[in-house]
Amino acid sequence: MSRRNWYLLTNSLVLLWVALAIVATIIHRFVEQPLWLMVHVPLLGAATAAILIWSQHFADTLLRRRGPSGRLGLGVRLALHTVGAGLVIAGILGAGLLLTLAGALLVGCAIVLHAVILMLQIRGALPTRFAPMVWFAVAASIVFLAGIAAGIAMVLAVDPALLERLAMSHLVLGVFGWIGLTALGVLSLLWPTVLRTQLGEGAGASVRFALPVLLAGLVIAAAGPLLGIPAVLALGVLVWLVGAGRLAVEGWREARAAPPQTFAAWSLAAAFGWAVLSAAALGGAALLAEDWASLGDDTLIVLGPLGAGFVVQLVIGALSHLVPVVLIGSPSSAAAAAAVLERGAAFRVFAFNGAIALYVLPMPSIVRVLLAALAA
Repeated sequence: MSRRNWYLLTNSLVLLWVALAIVATIIHRFVEQPLWLMVHVPLLGAATAAILIWSQHFADTLLRRRGPSGRLGLGVRLALHTVGAGLVIAGILGAGLLLTLAGALLVGCAIVLHAVILMLQIRGALPTRFAPMVWFAVAASIVFLAGIAAGIAMVLAVDPALLERLAMSHLVLGVFGWIGLTALGVLSLLWPTVLRTQLGEGAGASVRFALPVLLAGLVIAAAGPLLGIPAVLALGVLVWLVGAGRLAVEGWREARAAPPQTFAAWSLAAAFGWAVLSAAALGGAALLAEDWASLGDDTLIVLGPLGAGFVVQLVIGALSHLVPVVLIGSPSSAAAAAAVLERGAAFRVFAFNGAIALYVLPMPSIVRVLLAALAA
């Protein structure tokens, strides 16, 4: 199979999950776990599939060495993830405990394989200054395994108070860990590429500084709910923001040299902004919360910006740049495809982010559904 057809085949899974996410938004009022469904279909489904595909692509490119299992290994990981995520969703909606546990274990197996293959790939590659960016994906996988464990504990928990605390750790490890770490590692390279400028001189130093700081923030933030101390959660989020801020400084320098002018660049910048704002809101809510139940209620409003503003917009923005470059083929065809994707770019970015900004205001659920449809 040609490289182009391979990427078309694998990315069709991402598009399938995106379509299911739109369906989940439309039908959420008619299912047992509406909020859970609207969060997990795009994040566990679309975003995770995209991460498995494109983090492997970037590892192959940056290390100049294919993964030890090649396409077969990626296909196995995607199959495990697709079946596992489907079982988790079916189990939660149908109150099937065994289905949920089996699905979570399959997803966990996919992530373990992903981390092991990337580590073997780094070990076998020649020394390169880009290796730290691949370590972001490895670290994200390890963090996600902890997030999956927290999710399994939630399914088995019988104490409502413990469930609230586990949910907060699950959120931190899944969104800011698995997706956040991977995204920040990819953006450190993809951002200057989208801007059509060179990687900044301080990019390597910023990546080496940010990764341990981000990991420390995640460990502290996830420990906060387990210890029952909201202030520890807030401290962890603050540390995470310090790491993200260091990468943002380097990204700002690159943007000053080559200002964003494309749909992909605007979307990636906005996605990063929503991630930072959502993290800050979560940290502030943790400081002000009276108990974990009230913090859980306050956090609900952050899920929209996190899911749509950060994750979905990140996937769309990245793919709008990568699809013409990687999948189309010839430079002329890629340029033509890019021109099509750029039509109405400014309006689309403004409408999407404007709808998300309105979403956080107090309003009935049906209005939020209409705003989600507008954003789509």
